[in-house]
Amino acid sequence: MPESMRGETKMVLDEISRLSGKLNQLLQFSRPAVRGSEIASTQDAASVLREVIGVLRPEAERRGVALRLDAPAQLISVAVSTESLNDIFSNIVVNALEAVASRGSVTSSLLMNGDGCVMSVEDDGPGIPASSREKILQPFFTTKSQGTGLGLAIVARRVAECGGTLSWESPVANGRGTRFVITLPRSEERR
Repeated sequence: MPESMRGETKMVLDEISRLSGKLNQLLQFSRPAVRGSEIASTQDAASVLREVIGVLRPEAERRGVALRLDAPAQLISVAVSTESLNDIFSNIVVNALEAVASRGSVTSSLLMNGDGCVMSVEDDGPGIPASSREKILQPFFTTKSQGTGLGLAIVARRVAECGGTLSWESPVANGRGTRFVITLPRSEERR
């Protein structure tokens, strides 16, 4: 392909990719959980989170953001489908990546406690403005010029569908940062 067309072709492909991402978010939000097979499903949350981090690492590097993962090597079984786990993990990590400036950091951690599997995602971005705090989980609310406002709404919906909990705090330290904490039920608790 001639050099003159490469730039334009790349721009078209990038725009198709962006639109495809937005369409996928709309589809994720509009698609209810399929109850029967999802409840019986047992997944390893650690391997799903590692996969999500692996997929998002190039984007983090492109943005100049340090993306860290603290997950145990052992199996962390939860009673949540792979699709729902992927929706939860990818949307919450992408949200954190988009909130952080270059040279910032996002840390995801996973552990088991008495309540189940606890996933924490913390960023060192500017935090959530006081005027937005009551709205951040509402569908179509966004503070981003290119956002759909569905990422956190998808997370909240998927967590509720599987019987988990979602909480957050902002600022975390020195007037900056946000931490989301998601607790998902252990697979033994759902049987």
